[in-house]
Amino acid sequence: MARYRKLSIVSLVGLAAIAIALYSHQLVDSNPEQNQPVHAVSGSKPADKNQAGSQIISPGKDSQEVLSAIEAPLITEDLQDLTTESESITLSGWVGSEFGVNIAGETVVLYSGHLQVRYSIITGISGEFIFTDLKPSYDYALKVSPQGMFKRYTKFPLKLRSDQEVFNIVLESIPLGTLTGRIADPYGRTVTGIELFIKSLEIDFWTTKAITDTNGSFSVAEFPKGRFQLSIRGQQSLTATGFRFDPTIGEVVNLTIDVGPYHLSGRIYDESGHSIDGAYVFLNWTLQENDIRIRSTRKVSADANGEFVFTELGPGDHELVVSAWRGNTVGQIIKRTIRQTVNVSVDPQELIIFINTL
Repeated sequence: MARYRKLSIVSLVGLAAIAIALYSHQLVDSNPEQNQPVHAVSGSKPADKNQAGSQIISPGKDSQEVLSAIEAPLITEDLQDLTTESESITLSGWVGSEFGVNIAGETVVLYSGHLQVRYSIITGISGEFIFTDLKPSYDYALKVSPQGMFKRYTKFPLKLRSDQEVFNIVLESIPLGTLTGRIADPYGRTVTGIELFIKSLEIDFWTTKAITDTNGSFSVAEFPKGRFQLSIRGQQSLTATGFRFDPTIGEVVNLTIDVGPYHLSGRIYDESGHSIDGAYVFLNWTLQENDIRIRSTRKVSADANGEFVFTELGPGDHELVVSAWRGNTVGQIIKRTIRQTVNVSVDPQELIIFINTL
């Protein structure tokens, strides 16, 4: 009896084992794809970021196809991120001297000819500046025209590509000294009481004034090294260029102007012998001495009798330019101009000028 009971227990255990085995075999065979290697989803974390997990991958693809489906959006987003960063660039920095002093209130200009854009900003209390939302380009130019005694600064080309660019600007100081000079007429005699306007060509918008003393001399303290020009305003407009100042040399500037004992007068008539009033009369004078070029212009208008006069002229050749206007029969205004060279120290000092206004 005990032997039959043991046999029954063994039989029941055997039947249970066979049933479990058959059931497990059916589950595996019903979906063979579940046994594929799992390394195809090794990038599951980035995929969640790029929402690749939301894609439906149909059964029957191999592991390489699954991997490609997940990596494709990752690569695309990397390129999009790069494009997004390079399309919005920030350029920052500071402006200071070579001695490490930050300079506030300077205007920093950034422009690109390729993009046809121009930006400007004024430096803050610590000399800082920042440009935002810039587009990438290879031809940016960064420029500062200092207000103080510093050389102009230009950086070109400046390539902007990454999203954060830092560029600091160091301005170089201009050496200073005392500029001295003397004004004389063509005979070498001093000319007093002349107001001079002196412009530095090394610093934008920097101009100063000086007046000649009883010796015809002038001086300007703290004058910047480099190129400059002189000018006189008034009835005689004069400009002298080609000068250079070096504070270590201390050379005296000598300026000759068109002043002397001569005068030039004249009358202006049309082709019919009628006087022309209101005509513009210019008298130009030029002197070239090595690199120095001096040019002066005087201007008067003919009176009601067509007469004009210039006084206190220096010797030598002068260019006389006369411009007159007359209306024609159809209501048009016709301008006529004549030019001629006059040696005021030799030629007659009263001229008769005819202008054909037809």
